[in-house]
Formats: sequence, C-alpha cells, structure tokens
Amino acid sequence: MSRVLEFEGIRNFRHFGEYAARDGATVRSGLFRSGHFHNATEADRQKLVDMRISVVADLRRPRERDNEPSNWGEGLRILQSDVSGHKEPPHLRFIREGDMSLDGVAAWMRATYRRLPNEKGNQEVFAAGLRELATHGADEGFVVHCAAGKDRTGLFCALTLALAGVERDAIYDDYLMTNDAVDYDALVPMVQKRLLDTYGRDIPSDAMRRFLGVEPDYLDEAFDEIGSAEAYVSGVLGLSDDEIAAIRANLIAR
Repeated sequence: MSRVLEFEGIRNFRHFGEYAARDGATVRSGLFRSGHFHNATEADRQKLVDMRISVVADLRRPRERDNEPSNWGEGLRILQSDVSGHKEPPHLRFIREGDMSLDGVAAWMRATYRRLPNEKGNQEVFAAGLRELATHGADEGFVVHCAAGKDRTGLFCALTLALAGVERDAIYDDYLMTNDAVDYDALVPMVQKRLLDTYGRDIPSDAMRRFLGVEPDYLDEAFDEIGSAEAYVSGVLGLSDDEIAAIRANLIAR
C-alpha cells in the first residue's frame, strides 16, 4: 500500500508512521509530512479535517510564508518560527545567483544539510514539534512541512524515526521516497520556466532535478553533523530525558 496520499494542491504528502521499531514494536499512525499548503483547495482542507489533523509544524521562514501563505483552514495548532525575520531564504538566493551546474547543485545541497541542524529557526520548530509528539496520540494527526517537504521536513522525520528506534535503512527509504512521490517530469519544466521568467536563469534539466530531489549523501551530511539523534535532541534542542522518553513512548503504536 502506497504511503503517498493524493491531494489536489499539496505535493509530497505522505505518511511517515507505521515503520518497524525496536523490540518488535511499530511506530504509530497519524504522522504525516508534505510540501507547503499554499495551493491547498477546499477539497484538500476537507480531507485534512477527515484525517483529524490537529497540529501543523511549518518549518518555513517568515519570508517564505509571506510569499506563499498557507491555506490550512481552521482549527489547527500551528507551530512556526520567526527567527531570521524576513531575510531571503538561502535556497532562493542560491537559485538567483548560485552555481546551478550539476556539480554545483550537489555541493550546495551537501552544505545545506550541514547547515540545517544548526539553524535556530529549524531548531525551534523541531523542538516544538517533538514536544507535541510527546503528548498527541494517533487519534490526533500531526503533519510537518516546509516548502517542498524534502529537506527540513526530511531531517525532522529522520530524527523522529531515529528516536522511535527505526532502522537506518528504513529512515533513508522514507527520506528518499520524495523522488517517487513527486512528479518531476511535470515539475522540472514548470520550475525551469519560472526561473527563466523571474531571474533569466536557464537551468539544465539534470541540475534542476537534482536540486528538487533528494540523495542519500545529503542526509549523510546532516547525520555526520548531528551525531546521534538523542544527543542532538538533548544537547542542541534542549529536551529533557523525561521528554525524550515520553516522545519515544508516544511514537509507538498501542
């Protein structure tokens, strides 16, 4: 059964629960990840209601939220950060003036994953999202997203699954699922045209696909930077041992 859920205006929406965890346990259901909600339709919003989504962790920066305001509907608890204010997000600056060759994109993406765990805004929402997971059960759906639902979101989900005791191979499988969940044959030319019209940049298709997708070595860089998930969540995000124990307990299906 596919983990990918179809929406009219939301890309890369999928379930990241129900993986095998340590000691024969299983991660609970009700855990979702996606791209932004700016283009969510009325049907999409009703689907979120039907799925009992109650908490949304939005990892985007304020300027991204201003450029593409979310279409969530009502009744949701929203987790966001205003750290970094209205500065231009790094990925937009890179698109505008960076080396968008195939090798240039790969190098920038690896550097990005070394940066993501250390950004204060990400840390703030990571911590808030994990604390929500310590108290909310499967009957209250949780969704985490950024712009594309692959980098910041991918790191949050990898941390969460690692805390739950999911095997590393399964964590990487979940992360890499973006490459199958998104229709890049349609998305790449659309983004190429937008960048040509907006910035006058004619980006090669292979470089554009690499920028919009994910690779195992990207996540490798983040884990090399972080060390163990528990050490990062405790030492950097500031969660207590009791909070980490509560997260682990609540992530397991009962």
